[in-house]
Amino acid sequence: MATVHLFALGWLCQMMIGALIQFTPVLCARPLKMPGLSLPALLLTGLGTAMLAAGFLSMDGWVLGQNLLGLAPAVVVAGFGLTAVMLVPTLLAGQGLRQAEVRMVALALIALAGLWGTGTAMALTLAGYNLLPVFIPDALPLHVLLGTGGFLTLAAFGVSYKLFAMFLLAPDRDGPLRKAVFGMAALVVVLVLGLAGSILARGPRLPLGLLVAVAGAVTAGLYLVEMLRLWRSRHRLQTEVNMRWSRAAMICLAMSAALMVPTFRWGAAWAEAAMFLALVGWLSTLTLAQMVKIVSFLTWIQVFAPQIGRRPVPLVSDLTDARFAGRCLGLWATGVAGGTFAIAVGHPLLFQVSAMILLVAVLGLTRELLAIRRLRHLDPARLPDHLPPLVLPVPLRSSSDDHALPA
Repeated sequence: MATVHLFALGWLCQMMIGALIQFTPVLCARPLKMPGLSLPALLLTGLGTAMLAAGFLSMDGWVLGQNLLGLAPAVVVAGFGLTAVMLVPTLLAGQGLRQAEVRMVALALIALAGLWGTGTAMALTLAGYNLLPVFIPDALPLHVLLGTGGFLTLAAFGVSYKLFAMFLLAPDRDGPLRKAVFGMAALVVVLVLGLAGSILARGPRLPLGLLVAVAGAVTAGLYLVEMLRLWRSRHRLQTEVNMRWSRAAMICLAMSAALMVPTFRWGAAWAEAAMFLALVGWLSTLTLAQMVKIVSFLTWIQVFAPQIGRRPVPLVSDLTDARFAGRCLGLWATGVAGGTFAIAVGHPLLFQVSAMILLVAVLGLTRELLAIRRLRHLDPARLPDHLPPLVLPVPLRSSSDDHALPA
């Protein structure tokens, strides 16, 4: 449980919150409200995640984590709350909700509230408090759906509509298909929140699980059809490494959605395989692939945009070793495939090998992202005389490498 929450909440939710803080102004074409809350929001969410993991470890005898399980939800909701203070007014300003991508992000934030509510109820129950007692086997599937299929996936849908159109130079149209995706997604969120509310209120358990699974699979299918249309209408014929490997993420989404319905017939192993595909295959592959491009772009904006018109500047793609990044993403995809198969057939050794492959891949991608930020792939002659802080904030810097070029 500690590992799963460090991955889902510490890695994916933190990354999605950061992406929304960065990209919501692009979706809404207006500045972010109170952007100074960004760092506190991320720090509080990270602290709450660490406290939650320590609390889970205390259930296995780790003394230092005692009493943290009941406190962690309060810290997490503080981070979520600051995020909402920034994002919600920005999303609601002007005519923002008329856009499909903005509506999808707003729906994702509603799912985030449900994710926190169900998680808090289970954490307090495990900690021995009687505030929101729940039967955890009933609440857990809804918690997973609100996190994986709700907040993370719907936010990824909303951001990718605009992001993919930008990177592929494709027409960005809000047509009937996007409206259908939003309608089905809203139905799924309402159903899951209704089931969660019934459980928290100790009401009757409604047999809507199969309907939720079918509706979720249809939502994913409609989204993938829209992404295929976007891909075919692109004007950029030679796609970059981030978009090539985003296709692998889409394949994982399709496979995960296809596994949702059979899980009701064949049991837990298939459900676990579907969730692994969603978290590690769909969401993580998409995030890692796009980070290569986005970190390069933000670094280029920070360092070279002020130099335009004064001197020749490199291309954004020059900041990246695309071949090395592609190899790392290919290694990650191999680990995803092996891990999914291992879970489905119940093969622990194969899963451990796949986990090691994933670790090697992410270490390689981390190395590449640091190299991009430090401009290691550029000839020093192409760099400006003075660099802004590229890795650590100014008060925390420990090396002059982040600021000035070596002689």
